[in-house]
Amino acid sequence: MSKTFRDALIEMLEQTKMSVAELARVSGVSKDQLNKLRQRDTAKTNVEDARKIASAFGKTLDNFIGHPISKDDVDLAKVLSQLEPSERKFLINAAKAQIAARNQSQKQPDEDG
Repeated sequence: MSKTFRDALIEMLEQTKMSVAELARVSGVSKDQLNKLRQRDTAKTNVEDARKIASAFGKTLDNFIGHPISKDDVDLAKVLSQLEPSERKFLINAAKAQIAARNQSQKQPDEDG
């Protein structure tokens, strides 16, 4: 049987030790909705809220449900959850700039040869 969104949510909350209140703040999904998802076997959520929740843990929705969680993912989620939205955006932009710079330097032709 495949893992449900609810299973993934419970697993991530346990592994990251993130509270429902903290997840609500980070994701923008109401605390009531998160509690329903956590407590009821039959509870469902809409795709947009599911994406917000997965994103709060630094994951895509597909990755959130379908792939094992590495220690690095857990550590990253813990750190990201402690940042304000503006701080997270800053780090994301810095990481994208670093990747772009690395990719650009790899494209440069070798001048020696």
